[in-house]
Amino acid sequence: MVKDREIQAHKEWLGFLQPMGLVVSPTALNNAQMSVNRNVVELQQRLSEIVSRDSSDDSSNYTCVISDFSTFTVEILGWQPTDLVESPEDLAVSLPEYSETLQPTYAVPNPDNGGWLMLVQIISSATDLDRVSENIKSTRWHASPQAKFERLLREKEIPVGILCNGTELRLVYAPRAVKVARFSCRCCECSLCF
Repeated sequence: MVKDREIQAHKEWLGFLQPMGLVVSPTALNNAQMSVNRNVVELQQRLSEIVSRDSSDDSSNYTCVISDFSTFTVEILGWQPTDLVESPEDLAVSLPEYSETLQPTYAVPNPDNGGWLMLVQIISSATDLDRVSENIKSTRWHASPQAKFERLLREKEIPVGILCNGTELRLVYAPRAVKVARFSCRCCECSLCF
């Protein structure tokens, strides 16, 4: 009975996320002994203090915007201030064929091996993460911010990143393509026997 309630809580939580792509099942979350925290009043109050309100002409209709991502990670996600390193130069990827350079806004250091655990890309507020920019004069590569960020992650062989436009926060998983090893058998030199 308790397990059923936990799985239902995970289903509700996943329903709020509007996931795209890879999704973790409620059963997997339950098996990993994850639990949904329903006591979030204090966290919600801190969040409302951190975000700014971008209102249209109608003052009752507004959008909350994360204007300071580093403060958001410390105050809301519980990160340490040293968990974000600003735009490391060694993580830039030059794409001369497109007259473009991809570079993260932040990188998160990996405390275990000294490399990078994750990349973070902050783009202009309210930019559609999946739409190709209308300003195509500045670059020859007509790709969405999502596609560009995935390329950066794959090029740097750091499969996890966060893409944020102020109103949306997206966890991106872009593993490097797996190379399939081909073996030949000794009997007939085909690649099917192994």
